[in-house]
Formats: sequence, C-alpha cells, structure tokens
Amino acid sequence: MISVVIAIFNEEHFIERCLAGVLAQDYPAEQMEIIVADGMSTDRTRELVAKYPRVRLIDNPGRIVSTGLNRAVAAARGEIIVRLDGHCEYPRDYVRRVVALREELNADSVGGVLAPVANGYVQRAVAAAYASPVGLGSAGLKAEASADVVREVDTVHGGCWRRERLLAVGGFDEEMVRNQDDELSFRLRHSGGKIFQSLGIPVRYHVRNSYRKLFWQFAQYGYWKVRVVRKHPRQASVRHFVPAAFVLTVGAGLVVAPFSSVGRWGLIAVVGFYLVAVAAVSLAQVWRTEKKLWPGLVMAVALIHLGYGGGFLLGWLRTAVGRLPTDRIFERGTR
Repeated sequence: MISVVIAIFNEEHFIERCLAGVLAQDYPAEQMEIIVADGMSTDRTRELVAKYPRVRLIDNPGRIVSTGLNRAVAAARGEIIVRLDGHCEYPRDYVRRVVALREELNADSVGGVLAPVANGYVQRAVAAAYASPVGLGSAGLKAEASADVVREVDTVHGGCWRRERLLAVGGFDEEMVRNQDDELSFRLRHSGGKIFQSLGIPVRYHVRNSYRKLFWQFAQYGYWKVRVVRKHPRQASVRHFVPAAFVLTVGAGLVVAPFSSVGRWGLIAVVGFYLVAVAAVSLAQVWRTEKKLWPGLVMAVALIHLGYGGGFLLGWLRTAVGRLPTDRIFERGTR
C-alpha cells in the first residue's frame, strides 16, 4: 500500500494538472491512496481538489508544508510514503519507479531530478537560472534528466520513505517553513541512512513567474537555512555562506562609499567583477539557444544570490536579537 501525500496552499492554477498526473500513475490504483493537506487556501484550490473522489482532502491549519506533510503522514494507511509537490507534474511511472528504486537500493529516501519548465520570458529566464553554473549551485536542481544515472545525494526533491522509518526520526520539523527537506534528509543520513537520486526520473517543475516572487522564494530559503545550520552545523557548506558574504560586502560598501573614495572604488570593483562574471557565464549559457534571454537570466541569477544572501543574514540577525519586523514575511509559505 502506497500513500501519496501532497501539501498545498493556493495552487488553483496548478493543482488539477498535478492531480491528473497522480491519478494517471501506472501503480495499481487499489494499492495507492492520495492525501492532499491544504493550508486553508483562500482561492479555488479546495473546490478543485474536492472534484476528485479518489483524493482525500484534509485540513492543515498550520498552513506550512511541514505541518501539512505530518498531518498527511499521520492519516496515511500505506507502509510507503511518496511525497509529491502541487507545483509539479510527474511522469506516469514516477510512483512505481521511486518505490522500486527505494526497495532495490534499500534506501531511506529516493527521488527524481527537477526539470524546470516555463511559459513567457520571465519564467524562461528563471528556468535557465536553475540550470546555470552560477545559479543554484546545487546538483539536485538541474534540468538534466537524460541520463539514467542513480547517485547518492545529501537531499532530493520530494521523497519516498517507509512510513515506519519516517516516523522513527520524528517526521518533518514543524519549525521549518522552508528547507524542511534538507533538515529531514540530514537526520536520516545522520542516523545511518542513504538518499539516492535518479537522473532518469524527470519532474516538471513550474518555476516562479515573476522576479519579485523569485526573490522572496530564495530570501525564505536563505532565512530558514540558518535554522538548519544551527540545528545541524555539519550540514553547512561554503556555498551556503557565499551569497551572504557578497550581500554583506556590498551593504558595507554602500554605507562607506559616501565618506571614502577607497570605499567607493572597492564597491565598484566588487559589483563590477560580480556583474561581469555572471554576465559572461550567462551569455555562454544562452549563446547557442536564446540570446535574447541573456538580460533576464542575469537578473534572475542576481536575484537568487541577493535574495538567498539577504535572507541568510536576516536569519542570523533574528537568532541574535530576537523577533524582527520582517518575521511575518518569512514565517509563512509563499507562492
């Protein structure tokens, strides 16, 4: 018995596409239940989900992903839990393949690879930033699903676990508005588990459709990464601190520049080098495909860095001084 769990909030534009893909899975229908935990959506999401008799809709008053997933897992009857995302589309064989792969490898969790998809200029630029060498800096989020390669990773999109194992490590940390996957994956690995990703299982992920949404998405990622690092210091790596160091350097330069010529020239040098480097890498990326995407790609990459770095700094400030006026922006999920 497999329990597919999905935590959502205000997904009226994508949820039907997602559920259609789930209901079309080639896993035996009598051995698969579908549970959607809705964070009290204010759009038509609940109405749309209710149209599907095979889908069980439960309330998630906590209104964030981690509380929704825990409620769904608690209500699940399956011995295997497969987590899906309401903003993604899954191939017809996704559930069958991840369940089989987890069993074959005796893994704690397995998943596929995100393949960003987009409509319109801004979304195409954001999708390209996900695949950029200077974009996310994460091998787990790349639009590379051609090779049938399985590799061990630190964390993976979605997940497929034995329910007993998931409950044994405490489920999802309900303190985490974002980065709950990273935090859970660390606990699984720390207790001796292994996590695998198949590059041959693509998951179509609809990226943000505006630069503003992209910026706040990564600001939240940076902010909540601080909580993960504080809980599990060994989970940290250099790449988590680089965007924050860049934002801190630029911020200090802006403060000093009006009073010091050295500060002004230092700021110009740092920002100039950054823009030249990002622009050069971005141009090389789109040169043979869509040159007109270049400015948008540069903008998307810069907003990912600035959002994550700024959020990371605010996260550390929050731990040092207590509550901040900006807390309400970061302590709820966004779309």
